[in-house]
Amino acid sequence: MKPPHAALRRPLWLLGVGILLLVWAAGCQKPSPEPASSPQIAAPDSTPAAGQLQQLLPTATPTPTPLAGQLVLWHSWTEGDADALSAILAEYQRLQPGIQIETLYVAYPELAQAYLEAVAGGGGPDLLLAPNWWLPDLAAAKAILPLDGLVTAEEEKIYWPAALENFRLQGELYGLPTSYEVVSVFVNRTLADPASIPTTLDGWLAQAQQGPTLGIGLYNNLYHLVWGISAYGARLFDEAGTSVLDQAGDAAGYLRWLRALSQTPGSYVDPDYGMLKDRFRKGEFAYFVDGPWAIGELSEVLDLAVVPLPAGPAGASEPWLSADGVLLHPALSASQQPLALAFARFLTTAESGRALASLAGRLPASRNTPLADYPLLQGFARQAAEAQPLPLLPEMAPLWGYGGDLFVKVVDGDADPAATVVETAALINDATGQ
Repeated sequence: MKPPHAALRRPLWLLGVGILLLVWAAGCQKPSPEPASSPQIAAPDSTPAAGQLQQLLPTATPTPTPLAGQLVLWHSWTEGDADALSAILAEYQRLQPGIQIETLYVAYPELAQAYLEAVAGGGGPDLLLAPNWWLPDLAAAKAILPLDGLVTAEEEKIYWPAALENFRLQGELYGLPTSYEVVSVFVNRTLADPASIPTTLDGWLAQAQQGPTLGIGLYNNLYHLVWGISAYGARLFDEAGTSVLDQAGDAAGYLRWLRALSQTPGSYVDPDYGMLKDRFRKGEFAYFVDGPWAIGELSEVLDLAVVPLPAGPAGASEPWLSADGVLLHPALSASQQPLALAFARFLTTAESGRALASLAGRLPASRNTPLADYPLLQGFARQAAEAQPLPLLPEMAPLWGYGGDLFVKVVDGDADPAATVVETAALINDATGQ
């Protein structure tokens, strides 16, 4: 599991998803929806001590009916993610001693293909930990179990809505989310009071124009800037997958806002992510829009807060939210399915979410997870309430290219915002045959 795209902690290079993420990876450096850390190393063998586990998961309670059997779980979680998984597994065994869970670590770039081949050959694990953008290929290959009818409406309410929607494809639910990633606003407390951030984008721009140290850093790529589309009342696609960017709202107004910000001393809308992060670390400007994958590096040198993005003239700023989750083998036997579902539910509880937050620095998909001890994660969780699920439409492939160019042409060039919006919608629709 990792970031945005980091997410952003890991790119995917396989099947149709590979096409999408190769485009994405070309436009995003470390900051986007992939897992935040995807080093290809073996998962740690050590398991946290039992006392530590009970401290992390103090409110877990046994399933009313003791279970018995064996499960196999495949994953690519490393470092803190692997530590959290070890803690969750140990606690589940304490609560359900009759269940034995065997895990297999497969390096991230190979995991999806290995799983697809295993399922096609009649084998594979009972459960798979995977990012949501694998869903289209796994579902098309009938390699995952649809969960509609197996997960109740009440159970669905425990998750952040956008996180759960990440695992719904064409109306069908295929997985339960474990964690998610989303961009929000880092605030350098030395330069600005987090409580004083304006509530509107126009106010935020006006504040930045008061002086360079109140400046804003924005990474100029689609994933990091898409939140302003909804803030200005525009939409990327309609229900049929046709780009309607030019048909409603004021996408051009958002582009003009970005251009004005980029021309403000001390503020940046730039495609050089490393430069932006370095300047923010040095205290050159007060605000930086990025994801939770940057917490570790930034908090080493800065006193930080995380606050939601200001609203636009048409409503809330809604960044994309991408999630990791647990999927089930499509051919589970009548005896294995309840066992797999029970563990999938436990993986996504508030109790397991505490281990993910504490040991992995992850944002738990269960919105009941207490985050008071993790104020920066809590700030991102507030943003999750105003977020859209990362779209899984086939039309996304051309959007990564043309959508990213939209911002570059206007902010870095002299392109007319309104004309560029019309041109971008036409290019996307031409590429998709709409």
